[in-house]
Amino acid sequence: MKELIKKYFRCAAAAILIAGISAACLSGCSSDNDKNKENEKIQVKVQYQCGRMNLDLESVLEEKFPDVDIVTDELVGDPYYIIAKEMEHNIEPDIYLYEGLYNMDDKTAADKLYDLSQEKFTGNFYLSAVSECVNEDGGLYYLPGPVYVYGIVYDKTAFRELGLEVPHSYTEFADLLNEVRAMNLKGIEPDENNPDATVTVDVEPFVPTIKWSDMWTFIFDSYIYDDYLKGVDNALWLDKYQQGDESMTGHMEGAAEKLIKLFDDGILSTDFWEIRAPVRTAKLYRYHTSLMTVECQSAQGFNERENIETSDNFHEIGMMPFYTSDEEESDYLFSMPRCCFGMTKKAAQDEEKKKAILEIFDYFSTMEGQDLMIEGGGGEINLLKVSNLTDDPFYDEVRDTFSHGRVINRFNFAGRSGAVEAYMHRTTPDLAEGRITVEEWLKEADNARDEALDSQPEEEESYGTVTEMLSVEETAVVVGEAYIHATGADIGIVPCRASFGTKNRLFEGPVTDKAIDVISTTRMSTGVVTEDPNHVNMVTVKITGQQIMDLLEENKDTFVGLAGFDVVYDPSKPEGERYISIKYGGKEIAPEDEFIAASVKGAVKSLPVAESFDELVFRDMFINYLEGNGNVISGAPESLKIVK
Repeated sequence: MKELIKKYFRCAAAAILIAGISAACLSGCSSDNDKNKENEKIQVKVQYQCGRMNLDLESVLEEKFPDVDIVTDELVGDPYYIIAKEMEHNIEPDIYLYEGLYNMDDKTAADKLYDLSQEKFTGNFYLSAVSECVNEDGGLYYLPGPVYVYGIVYDKTAFRELGLEVPHSYTEFADLLNEVRAMNLKGIEPDENNPDATVTVDVEPFVPTIKWSDMWTFIFDSYIYDDYLKGVDNALWLDKYQQGDESMTGHMEGAAEKLIKLFDDGILSTDFWEIRAPVRTAKLYRYHTSLMTVECQSAQGFNERENIETSDNFHEIGMMPFYTSDEEESDYLFSMPRCCFGMTKKAAQDEEKKKAILEIFDYFSTMEGQDLMIEGGGGEINLLKVSNLTDDPFYDEVRDTFSHGRVINRFNFAGRSGAVEAYMHRTTPDLAEGRITVEEWLKEADNARDEALDSQPEEEESYGTVTEMLSVEETAVVVGEAYIHATGADIGIVPCRASFGTKNRLFEGPVTDKAIDVISTTRMSTGVVTEDPNHVNMVTVKITGQQIMDLLEENKDTFVGLAGFDVVYDPSKPEGERYISIKYGGKEIAPEDEFIAASVKGAVKSLPVAESFDELVFRDMFINYLEGNGNVISGAPESLKIVK
């Protein structure tokens, strides 16, 4: 691993010199299948995480790269299951815009993703950010998109009024906490036992919530990073540890002692394990009964929200880094990715497509491109050397930290399971109060790691079998057939979209809970029964042939599964002309024909409800459908013919 990381660093440095040669090598011919037949554009499929992608991404990229036809696909449901199945069947997209790439195991990444380590644009990122993406084989299979950056958020207004100085070392930070405590400041909060009354409380200098392991990880990793996680030797140890070949004992004793010191120096308290996030938020922003907490850049939005009705109560806030020692350059911020981007090896097999994608990635490695990757509103920060911190005073105290690349990521001692972090988080109060020794704590962390490595996923119950993989469109028709089976309707209507429809497919093999859940239609899988008339539920409606055609016109850019009909569909036709034939009982439907249709209420919201089925849970409904078909789905439904 040590030599592999050194190899990557050498490659990154050489990339600038060889970029011209590499670009020349990227010429080639594209396959006819990957070109838009109408205008000979190179088609690039981008799969993005639900709720994350900027909706302008497709139009902006197509305007910036006029020879490329961008096709976007929203990743809805369990992404680990879906991506694993896509890769198993070799149907992965060309580009992943997906947060979980940094959690993908190294072997899968190396097998399925293209190595970007030779590309010049990798030099646009801080070396610390890129090094966190390096695979165990030295490859670089993805790059970071925008991130949430966590530090210590403080009340700048209170600091000014109290004459407090912002600290710039570990000792100064600890001294600041003691200085505030010595002031014996008092504040007012609502009485928990009487909503009409208030109580006087001590103003506390620092109140984070460590109720969940994520926040514990931000603090622990940041404070021990320099000595125990930074550099090639520590990276080699971590890599071996994650594989079960190293122990916490002999490496992390000092890290445990430093964690205890945070308690001894008054920085951490076991009380923080009981504080809920809303309490922490209200104390800092609304009641001003604390001066500091741990939070990301979203703190600015929280501050505005807490004071939206009382603007005169508004205080200015800022962010400072974690000061981990009294040495220079020991200030750190912690980052959590909103998305990462990578190219599949399948896409890279087409030289012309690969060249186009690398040009897109070069754009993604700029501030403009980073901003495009994520839907706005979260104030995400990029990890480029040219930072987008702007001139917002909120970031004044972290500019140097950021500009020197001292922004670290999660390390995950036991891989994606988070088992070690969960154990350490839960037992840190025991360590701090002497109920468990350092030796015992580290040994039990090893045991948590070993159990995570040894544990095999429980074999899921299978309710049936799919004999061959279905497309998303074919799956929508099968789901519609399940609607009919459950309600006795004539037809079933299932749009291929995230809202009130299905975006995923049935893969070949056993039909497990996960296989059913990823094709479930909105909210039905929760089993929630409610009398709220706005609740999304299964309904039947009366619908005419004309209303069906109107519904298809309203959804002309989306395939709508029409179970119960015989449908011929040609995706190569213009939008609105793709349904070549829709027959019922062997005859083309007429405008005056009437049917009882089953659907999710939101998909047919313009039609009056004939009957509601609030009690239906999608999983149970689909299992019953399977049982009615002998627990076998024998390939694509015969009622749907898609013109190739």
